[in-house]
Amino acid sequence: MTSIFRRALCAGLVTAGLAWPAAAQEPWKMASAAQPGSVLMTLIEEIIAVTNANIDGKAVVERQFVGNEQEMWQQLIRGRLQMGASSPSGGAVSVPDALVVSLPYIWSSDAERIYVTDKYALPLMRAMYAEKGVHLLLMADVGWNDVVCKTACTTPASVKGMKVRVAPTVASKMFWQQLGANGVQLPLSEAWPGLEQNLVSGADLPFLFYITTPAAQSAPHYVHTRHLQHPAVFIVNKALWDKLPAETRAKIEKALPPAAKFRKAVDDDEKVKIEEFRKKGGFVHELTDAQRAEWRKLVEPALPDVVKTMGPRAQELFEAIQKGKKEFAEMKK
Repeated sequence: MTSIFRRALCAGLVTAGLAWPAAAQEPWKMASAAQPGSVLMTLIEEIIAVTNANIDGKAVVERQFVGNEQEMWQQLIRGRLQMGASSPSGGAVSVPDALVVSLPYIWSSDAERIYVTDKYALPLMRAMYAEKGVHLLLMADVGWNDVVCKTACTTPASVKGMKVRVAPTVASKMFWQQLGANGVQLPLSEAWPGLEQNLVSGADLPFLFYITTPAAQSAPHYVHTRHLQHPAVFIVNKALWDKLPAETRAKIEKALPPAAKFRKAVDDDEKVKIEEFRKKGGFVHELTDAQRAEWRKLVEPALPDVVKTMGPRAQELFEAIQKGKKEFAEMKK
């Protein structure tokens, strides 16, 4: 009996040593401020499905709404949330250096942005996020930020002195300051009541997010300034990610949909949603290149100085982007 007991005890200890920690078997939460009815929610659900199908039973991922993106990032870094879907702007407090990719008018076109982001910006951003305890699983698109107002605001002069919602990021502050607007800093969760109660008369948002919020009713004028682009970043708490077996991590990353698929889905859905919005009485104001240049010329000169105020690796990322932009321009020739 003693010998049998010893063998059983040893076997139990070995099994316990090799088993996945019990806490990790609890559901993981994929946090996001995305609203139902948006293609962004569809993309999140696809990432969740891919993760659950390839995580080898180590965890089960469920979606969780978190309206304050800054808080979401803090909770994810601390391990109270396990995964997240956001943008570099949402993580600007936690990883300020990475916000360089979302500075106003840093990109001249979608083609330039995609080429430079994938080749030059993404590797640096993975390293920046890792330093903060976050693994960058995938980066695709949320869409372009445009200006939204209660009345048609199609020129820079029309927003000068206007009370506008400013996001808690240096990019947002710089954009509105350069235009001479009267900024009121509000977290995303307070932007809707701010517009409804006339605390502010304008803001800037990506269309596919805007259309799922009360802002589409209280500020029905959407102006295609195309000043700031939001990548979609799908992130994981790095400590939890690193605990997964290497083969499991590799399986998940191999199964992830390509960024190009997500980018096309966002573009296609935006076209459909814009037409639906117009039919319901909303206003989408297209701008010519010359009209958009009027906005750009007021904002773009402030880029180098604002980069200096950001995190220690912001300059490194900015210079990498400039190198990529130059390379892209040479290719286009």
